This record gives sequence, structure tokens and C-alpha cells, in this order.
Amino acid sequence: MLQFDDVSRTLCPHDAGPNVTSVNRPSLLLTTSSSNNVTATIKLRRVHDFFVEVNKELNLTVKPSTPKYYYFSFDSTPGNVTVGKGWRYLPRFNYTIPKSVILLIESDDDICATVSIQNNSCPVFDNERDVLYQGYHLTMTTKGGITLTQSMFPQGFYIVFIVRENDDACTGDSFGDHGDRIKEFRFRVIATMSYFEYLVGALVTLALALVLCLIVALLPLCTCSAQEIVVDTEVPTTSSGETSAGGPPPRTGNELDDDSLSESIPEWEGDLTRPLTVAGLSRATPNAHSRRSDRYFWSSLTVAVVYALPVVQLLITYQRMVFQTGDQDLCYYNFLCAHPLGTLSDFNHVYSNVGYIVFGLIFMLQVRRRNEQETGIPQHRGLLYSLGLALAMEGLLSACYHLCPNKMNFQFDSSFMYVIAVLCMVKLYQSRHADVNASAHATFMLLAAVMAIGLFGIMYPSVYFWALFTVLHLATCFVLTLKIYYLGQFRIDRYVALRVWRAVGEHGRLAFRPNYTARAVLLALANIANWALAIYGLYEHNKDFARHLLAILMGNTFLYTTFYVVMKLVNKERISLHCTLYLVGTLVCWALAISFFLDARTKWSQTPAQSRQHNAVCSVLQFYDSHDVWHVTSAAGMFLYFNMLLTLDDNLRYTPRDKIPVF
Repeated sequence: MLQFDDVSRTLCPHDAGPNVTSVNRPSLLLTTSSSNNVTATIKLRRVHDFFVEVNKELNLTVKPSTPKYYYFSFDSTPGNVTVGKGWRYLPRFNYTIPKSVILLIESDDDICATVSIQNNSCPVFDNERDVLYQGYHLTMTTKGGITLTQSMFPQGFYIVFIVRENDDACTGDSFGDHGDRIKEFRFRVIATMSYFEYLVGALVTLALALVLCLIVALLPLCTCSAQEIVVDTEVPTTSSGETSAGGPPPRTGNELDDDSLSESIPEWEGDLTRPLTVAGLSRATPNAHSRRSDRYFWSSLTVAVVYALPVVQLLITYQRMVFQTGDQDLCYYNFLCAHPLGTLSDFNHVYSNVGYIVFGLIFMLQVRRRNEQETGIPQHRGLLYSLGLALAMEGLLSACYHLCPNKMNFQFDSSFMYVIAVLCMVKLYQSRHADVNASAHATFMLLAAVMAIGLFGIMYPSVYFWALFTVLHLATCFVLTLKIYYLGQFRIDRYVALRVWRAVGEHGRLAFRPNYTARAVLLALANIANWALAIYGLYEHNKDFARHLLAILMGNTFLYTTFYVVMKLVNKERISLHCTLYLVGTLVCWALAISFFLDARTKWSQTPAQSRQHNAVCSVLQFYDSHDVWHVTSAAGMFLYFNMLLTLDDNLRYTPRDKIPVF
């Protein structure tokens, strides 16, 4: 128990408010539980700098027994302010009042404190227990802040400083060294943006997104690329090498439906000397391909609707709880760059996701404009539509997450990033393996398993879980390596060990020599990268598992894209100029995006008070911080990457499929 030989309270100044109806004589009551007489000295003194001015820094010293508070008024006649009618559970707002301020609080003492913002009315609650029932309140150690508008507190507000008796609320440790519990504060109130400046910041972001869409749409028209046209009158473009050698002709119509595509490809028997072409793995009818590809879009749409509706409902409930309770520790905002607007506590972080939605919808329109052809790489339009939908849903769910970001709803923000990463890898594989690709049902079942693993890793991040996950991760990499190296014709069954033993017996050490050097080297590098990620995850197993899982998926998407591009060059396939520009733009945007992402201004893996130490003022247009810029640059990077996927094989559009190699 803490003991103090002094206590002080600030008397609530009734004349600070506009509604003075009477003047009462104050009374002071002292009580003690001591059986002996206690001598007390009472002093009454004026509080200097009680009325806070804009841009003026004030210093104060506070102990648990001596809380202090100050008063700030937006104008000299708060009684003349009118307030519009609001919702039942939300504060009332008057949009004709543009004034807003940021309260910046700093301290050099790593002692837990509570700061409360209370309306201009008496009494002022200035102890640990009662402060929870009035206004807004937050915990802090060395840094804190909040954005406040005149529409929230039309008659001004009190700023209450309370040092807590222990650090449990800030660090989770209630048994630490309490010390003297004396904390020095520095605080100031600075003016922030008007609603006109809100509008400028919002329009700039939207304009940049639309300009990028226009550039991407016009770029193919402004660049001339040579088309690789191969004419072969002897071999039909829809047949494989085996068909031309006298094998059975490809089935047509309903004979080869989308449920039996994989049966059209012979199993691997150890002979890969014959070159395999896209025609050999694309023997189904266009209608069968279209039906199978469309299932990706309808599955994505179903998942998006079913997933998004409860997410929106839950996070709106979170937002209402913030207003009802005033607890600013519920949500992990960057409080020094969280501009409120209407019912949104952090409008800029919600709105900066608009790029994802715009780019996703525009990409779907681009896919619709492309014509189907019987030459070149199969388009798989349903899968491409799914990519655009997933990008738009990422923006929507990220905006919902930023209504009240915290540890329990981070997966809402990252779920469709998982979907995008997996769909991109499926698209790359499907380009050259149209008939043997995974179905939409299998793909989304895999995604469900990935999300379940992610949820378990967040809830129970033990070292045993990380070890088990690492084994699963590396085993999956091994199986996929064999699938890619053997062009999808390798199956792991009970005879695989026998086949390996037979090959070693026949060829000796030569059995371990790769037949496809470039493919083997690239896959080896990809496995090294995955081993590095796995080792890092084991070393940092006490950190954020959700981001580790996202890094694995996004990293492997990058590795597979690199593999695909390099294999195109190895096979002497050109890449169009506009596709090259998309690729360069993707790399630039993602380099910027990752740098801004790592410059985190909040960390929900820590306590709210510890997270506030990373808060910083807006750095772009006085409206956006580094995480907002991450939203913009990552959305642009994904949009350019999708366009790169869309046009990567444009130089093969008029090449017969039996002349396009599989890799």
C-alpha cells in the first residue's frame, strides 16, 4: 500500500461553464480511521495556467495523491455554440464547426498514468476509479495524445492527469517497483485540420488512384511489342505431342468435363525426355475451362459476403463501445494522427484504403475487356476476376479493421491478403498447367486451413506450435518443389521410395544430377529462402505469428513470380515493354510499401500504453501517417502486379499452344 503525507485536489471552477445559476459556499470534510488525533494543515492556492492556450507548453508534477486538471475552451463564448441532434449511442456533431485540436502529452518518467478528457461540467472525476465513468480516458507512460473537435466538446473540456498506484494497466505487471510514483508531464494543445483540409487530403488520394488507373490503361496502347507468332499447319493447336505421335485424340464436349481434367494427363513414369507443352496440359474444351475458372469467382464472392457481413457488424459494435465507454484503450489508433469525422474516430486510416477498392474494380473491368483466344496461354478469366474481387475486399476489410484495430480482429485485415497470395500462385501455375490445376473448392479449403492455423498461432503461440508449424511449412515446400520440378506429373504414393531406389541403382550418382539445371537452381534458391524464414520464425517465436504467416505466403508469391519470369527468359520468351514497366512499378511500390509498413506507429502486440510510445504526428498532407502511405503504395503495388500477371504472356497470344513449353 502506498502512503503519502500530503493530498491535494483542484476545486471544480463553476465559472468555467456558461450555466451559472447560483453561488454556493464550499465546505470541506476530513475523516480519519486513526484512533489518535491527526493534525492536518489546509492550504488554498490559485492554480496558475489553469486555462490552456493553443501551442503553449505546460509542465506539471503529479503523484497518486495529487491529481491535477486544466481547462481548454475552443472559443470565448461556448454558450453560443449549437449542437446538432445525434444518434442515441453516439456523440452529437455539428459539421458547421470546423475547429479541432490535438492534445500532445510527453513524460520522461516511465510511470503509468491515466489521462482523462471530460466535458465542462462539475464534478470533475480525478481518481482512478471514478475517472472511468466520465468522458474519454487513456493510459500512458512516456507519450500520449488524442484528437478532439469542438463538435465533441462544444463548451470546452478538462484535461485530467492521474498517476496510478501501480503499472499494471500500462505494462501488465502489478508487482514492479513502485518507487516514489512522482511523474512529470509536458503537454500542449495544437490546432489541427479543418474539414476543407480533410476534403483536400481525401481527393488527393482518390485522384492519385485514378491517375494510376489511366496510366495502366493507356500504357499498352503507347508501347509497341513484337508478337511471337508460330504457324504450324501439321499439328492442331489443341493437341499435345502424344496426340501427334498417334495417341488418342483429345475428347471434346461433355466427354472431358471439368471434374476429369486431371485424368487426361498420364502419370509420371520416370521419362521426362519428351518436351511437355501447354497443349498437352490444356486438352479440355473452352467451356470446361470456363466453368472451372468461374468457380473461383463465385467461391470468392461467397466467401467475401459471408465473411464481411459479421465483420462489419462486429467492428461497428466496437466503435460504439468506444463512444459509450470513452475507453481509448480499446482500439490501437495512432492517436496523434487519427482524424475523427462523424461517427469515425480515425477517418484517415479508414479512407486511405479506397485505393484497394478502386484498383480491384478497375482490374475486373480490364479482365472483361480481354478477348478469349484458342492460341497463347489460357486466360482463366474467373480466376482473374477473383483477384480483382479479393483486392477490393482487402480494402473493405482493412477499412473495417481500422474502425477499431486491436489484437482480436487483426485477422480481418490480413485474411484477404492470404487469399490474394494463394490466388496469385494458383494463377501462375494455372498458366502452364490448365488441366491439372487445383479446383476452386480445394483452393478455398486450403485457405480455410491456413486461416485456422493463423488463428491458433495468435491464440496459443507456444514454442511447440511453432516447431510443428515449421515442420509443416518445410514439408509443404518439399512437396511443391517436386510438383513444380516434375511439371505436375509427380505423385507421392507408396511406390515412390521404390522408384527412387531403382533410379539410384540404375544410374548411381547421376540419378541426383538434375535434368533441368535452371529449374533446379531456382527451386533450390526458393527452398533456401523458406528455410531462412522458418529459422527466423523459430528464433522469434514469441513475436507476431499472423505476420509471419503472411510473410511466408507473400514471400513465396514473389519467389514463384521470379521463377516464372526467369523460366520465360531461359526458354527465350520475350516480355512486352508495358509488362516490364508494370513489373518495375510493382517492385518500386512494394519497396516503398514495406519500408512504410515497418515504420509502425502502433503495435497491438503490446499494451495500449506501450503502443502509444510509437505514435507520431501526420507526415503527409498533415492528414496521413506512414501506415496510410502503406495502404496507398501496397494497393498500387498489387494493382501493378495484377496487370503484370495479366500481360506477362502477351507475346505468346498468337503462338499455338503445342509450341509453348511447360515449366
